[in-house]
Amino acid sequence: MDLKKELQQFDLTDNEASIYMAALELGLESVQHIAQKAKLNRVTTYAVIESLIEKGLLYEDRTGTRKQIVAYSPMKLWDVVNERHKRLKKQSQKLEVLVPELKKRAASQKEKTNIQYYDGFEGMKSYSTDVLSCKGEMLEWTKIENYTSVFSEYLDEVYFPLKKERQVPTRFIFIDTPEAHAYVKERYIDDPDSPPMKARFVDKDQFDSEGSIVIYDDKYSVNIPSELKAVVIQDTIIADTQRKMFEFAWIHAKNEIVNKSYPLDK
Repeated sequence: MDLKKELQQFDLTDNEASIYMAALELGLESVQHIAQKAKLNRVTTYAVIESLIEKGLLYEDRTGTRKQIVAYSPMKLWDVVNERHKRLKKQSQKLEVLVPELKKRAASQKEKTNIQYYDGFEGMKSYSTDVLSCKGEMLEWTKIENYTSVFSEYLDEVYFPLKKERQVPTRFIFIDTPEAHAYVKERYIDDPDSPPMKARFVDKDQFDSEGSIVIYDDKYSVNIPSELKAVVIQDTIIADTQRKMFEFAWIHAKNEIVNKSYPLDK
């Protein structure tokens, strides 16, 4: 395992990871010896040490005549993760207020068709976040294993917690596969905190696709997980047209599963 590379996942630069590991291995030591161990010059080392002190991973010991540096236990990394989690939670709460306000500014402009492209892993995460910002029902037509095989970690850590928090009601048309039934059971039937969901299925030999369709608010989107790309068309008429097509397919899909009372049922 490349420990230095792994440490960089915790908001550390390459030099910060090198200095932290050097200090951890040396124990109570001078800046000069830490610099030698990390193979960095002293000027750079001083700046990096100050940064790591601010991040709470190193501290100064002045009990002797010289200033020496000590690394906190690796358990301190839990604090880094917890602080990041708190920061993200606060940012998410602020976005609940900020995004609607920003949308009001955008709505004041003349309405026109808006096309947004998302590309790469980070782009797909942004796309998913936009989908979960919907104010009403989400309609999704998908071969679910195409998505879960690529984004399982993101789904567990971000997507599903946020979807449960917002209780976004969703109707799914799934390509009928064992993975789809397992997904419905694990994520919706067996989880009492899951948002309201209805699912129907279409035979794989009648319809199969690498892409998924999601309709929400005034948006119609297509995503292709295997290629890490998605396109969202924001247009009321286009979204309503696709919503009607979904309803037609919904009538002809079969084997409905419901996890709880659906808020849009009359």
